[in-house]
Amino acid sequence: MNLEQHLINKCQKLDRERIHIVYLSYHSNFHNFYQAPLLLGTKILGWLKGREATDHICHISRFNYDEAKGIYRPKIFEANTKRGMEENDLIQRLKDFDGKLYIQTLGRVDKKLARDFENDYKGIAYEKDSALFAGVDIPFLDKIFSKGKGRGFCSWLEAKFLLQQDYKIKAENGNPSELTPEDIRNENLAPTNLFYNSNEIY
Repeated sequence: MNLEQHLINKCQKLDRERIHIVYLSYHSNFHNFYQAPLLLGTKILGWLKGREATDHICHISRFNYDEAKGIYRPKIFEANTKRGMEENDLIQRLKDFDGKLYIQTLGRVDKKLARDFENDYKGIAYEKDSALFAGVDIPFLDKIFSKGKGRGFCSWLEAKFLLQQDYKIKAENGNPSELTPEDIRNENLAPTNLFYNSNEIY
């Protein structure tokens, strides 16, 4: 079985009526660090805490039907460092992904609210400084970097989506500008399951 068919088979098992929170942990190698230098920060924090780093977070709230293949393709909404907030096809995204992907499946999604959310946030620029210092609780740095002022990062975006879908986050008083992907994952909103590992051979 080739990689694409493997991904298609796995994605067809996802419940299309529910929210899926997606956590990505990139493998530590030169290619990944070259493509996304911010990974060094999350990897160092993970190493200091003695556990695998959660490098990126996004969500699936809707699926598009592919008539040519007769399948439903999950769409992730995420923050991209170069293009800002955007929608991507999960199957296509995973073809070039080098790491592990975990999923938490929550309750039913309010599809209208989810679509409105994506329309409102699509295209907002990525704020690298805010992302870098989100997990650092130093007051004067909080004042220097303009967190949440029309620009954002992955966990900022995901926290705002969860709040819109009526999920409460306790960490950092639920402030999206202070949350990291690890903070949201540690809320244990649902069991975390390994969905894909690029090191597996198909």
